[in-house]
Amino acid sequence: MNLAQWLEFIGQVHPREIELGLVRSQRVAARLGIKKAPLVITVAGTNGKGTIVGVMEQCLRQFGIATGCYTSPHIDIFNERIRVLGKQANDSVICDAFARIEAVRGDVTLSYFEFATLAALLIFQQQEVEVALLEVGLGGRLDAVNIIDPDVSVIATIGLDHQDWLGHDRDTISLEKAGILRAEGWFVCADPDPPPALPKQAEQLNCRSLYVGRQFFIQQQDHGSPCWHGKTRDGADLAFSLPAVPGLLADNVAAAVQALVISGLDVDWISRADALRIDAIPGRQELRRDRDSGCRVLLDVAHNPDAMAALASRVAELRDSGQELGKIRIVLAIMGDKDVDSMLDALESTIDFWYIAQVEEPRCMSSVELENRLQRLTSIKAVTRFENVQEAYRSACVEADEEDLVVIAGSFFTVAAVRQHSLDTNSKKL
Repeated sequence: MNLAQWLEFIGQVHPREIELGLVRSQRVAARLGIKKAPLVITVAGTNGKGTIVGVMEQCLRQFGIATGCYTSPHIDIFNERIRVLGKQANDSVICDAFARIEAVRGDVTLSYFEFATLAALLIFQQQEVEVALLEVGLGGRLDAVNIIDPDVSVIATIGLDHQDWLGHDRDTISLEKAGILRAEGWFVCADPDPPPALPKQAEQLNCRSLYVGRQFFIQQQDHGSPCWHGKTRDGADLAFSLPAVPGLLADNVAAAVQALVISGLDVDWISRADALRIDAIPGRQELRRDRDSGCRVLLDVAHNPDAMAALASRVAELRDSGQELGKIRIVLAIMGDKDVDSMLDALESTIDFWYIAQVEEPRCMSSVELENRLQRLTSIKAVTRFENVQEAYRSACVEADEEDLVVIAGSFFTVAAVRQHSLDTNSKKL
């Protein structure tokens, strides 16, 4: 089978799209003889996981360290999920991994995500990576990624999302995320205001814990590069300059660096940090330009209230930076199982023109329903409804003036529908 056929197949093996639990993955991993990489860093959280993993991957690649990176979901193609030495695994490598999994799984019914996770772990083992960076898909405690014991556990910000699976308050959700912690292990927390249950759980496990804003942080300086402050493995203070990382939340970058510093890697950070370059992470507040009109476009996979609030803050940051910023036009398609009203509330005061659409995904809220949700917001006036995201995006770009900003948000599907129409960030002055 080719990759498209395999992906269709693995989406049908398990009777439910999502069923949390480790037993199925553990059984098949044992049959495959999967072992952990020399160093494993696992990242969980509600928002910021992809950024933290992406920053770590970029740093490690510039240090010449053989890195395997597993993330989800993808934006454009499945291969994005499995990267070795900074490059996406090719179709044949992934297909071979799927075939090996299928050959041994027997009567075990793996979900799509479990198949993908095992394929990534198998590929990393075959390629003999030195460091495996693993992003949790959902929760942490019962996520397939958690069959591998991490050497460093990182938890990003915790918000309300996937409540049907994880719980209806931040404390309960944080305990699911804390499932990636190990007794006496290293724990890096990127949430500046963690729910009380999280540090309590870390303390009960006797974790060696570091919290953003306390043990580590990035200090923005009036002149020159931002300065990272944190701790070494032996508890000593360490500080060095980092390159400017516009569009990436400083707390996430700080956590990524802290996780690497205490990982045990033999890296002279003081001498190497000045040469680092940290680029934008695809789909994470990614500033680009439209290929046809040349207008500025901000792509963000924000799909819950906290992420939408961060997006609004990013737009405000762009205004404060001195850039001439006109009207803000948003192309929006949202999954119906999200807290849609709170997401719209977070954006209400930021957006001037709304372009409402939907994607070909069963979970997506219809554009009609999304428009109805917007009508309850009294300040919302300029709303146009479209049948699909591509039409909405094209209309927004055509109607945008030179200084306007077109924002694409609401889900990974929304960004995926239009990302290939935009130019690279270095194609024109942004």
